Amino acid sequence: MELQAGGELLFCAHHAREHGDKLREIAANVHDETHRLAPTPASVPDDEH
Repeated sequence: MELQAGGELLFCAHHAREHGDKLREIAANVHDETHRLAPTPASVPDDEH
């Protein structure tokens, strides 16, 4: 996200969703790449602990 006043902010998907509406009010440009995230498995196999 590029700010109107200059500078750049980066957010994880969770916080970008949580604060997205307010962030868009102060952003000059929002670059969303959440579509590139891989789905998270519901659980980790026992042999990977």
